[in-house]
Amino acid sequence: MSAPKTDPPKQHGFVGLRVVTDWEKLDADAVIFGIPYGKPYDPMNFPNNQSKAPDALRAASPRILIEHDAIDTDLKTKNCVSQFKLIDGGDIPLHDKDVQRHYKDAEQAVRYAIRKGVIPVSIGGDDGITNPVIRGLDGFTDITIIQIDAHLDWRDERFGEKDGYSSPMRRASELPQISAIHQIGIRSFGSSRKIDLEEAQRWGAKIHSAQKIHTHGMKSVIDALPKDGQFFVSLDVDGLDPTVIPGTIALAPGGIMWWELVELFEGLVKKGKIVGLNVVELAPKNDLNQISMIAVGRLILKLLMLQLSSSGPSS
Repeated sequence: MSAPKTDPPKQHGFVGLRVVTDWEKLDADAVIFGIPYGKPYDPMNFPNNQSKAPDALRAASPRILIEHDAIDTDLKTKNCVSQFKLIDGGDIPLHDKDVQRHYKDAEQAVRYAIRKGVIPVSIGGDDGITNPVIRGLDGFTDITIIQIDAHLDWRDERFGEKDGYSSPMRRASELPQISAIHQIGIRSFGSSRKIDLEEAQRWGAKIHSAQKIHTHGMKSVIDALPKDGQFFVSLDVDGLDPTVIPGTIALAPGGIMWWELVELFEGLVKKGKIVGLNVVELAPKNDLNQISMIAVGRLILKLLMLQLSSSGPSS
């Protein structure tokens, strides 16, 4: 497998990290990189606003993190970014509006990072990019997907497209490396129909509605996760309440709150190992004072520092 080559970001690296676009030179604990383009249902709506999210996130860097030696006072270990080898890996390029190639290159990038022992952190783009990312996890076996989302995403197809943003969990269920799916924050209306819910339940997906979490707490979700699990986190930002992240498209009241998600991240590290993160559906046009970018940027750092500190800091 050849090393991927990515486009450099239009802005500086995420939170001032070193940018490495030739992944042959990738020496890191984790690589944060953009996959801007999901497959559209209507070509007239391509590209969408979510494709601007990777650069918008980088542009918010001074408000996400003031310096690499600043500690996260929420963490018991009081870790800081400078303790770990984190890299901005640039963006997966789009050649001649060929989204199929974009997907294949994204899949290869995830697969390559895993083979190198680097945690992949991919930034969409809409939720369609989750499909190639999860396909790229085939270097693992027995993966538990932790989907934070308002929506089930179990449509087999919409408008003839099987690889769009309504289908990631359906496509994941077809892959041999995926052994369990926990869907967290599900609520309200989306594109799912009754048959899609029945298919998810028939497959064995564990659906943790936002309403039940608000009633019983995130501990009930953590208790249901496998011990010694390998967890891949798929974070559709509309899974959080709009008061936490307003900068998305499919806004739905009653979502997961900040401390509930932090509790989940902490629980994942205690129950097993986080092997990757995918963030999708950030829409810069709907953000307010960059609060969504700040929240997502800090969640990325928090998850990485929790996982990396549990396995020991880099030398």
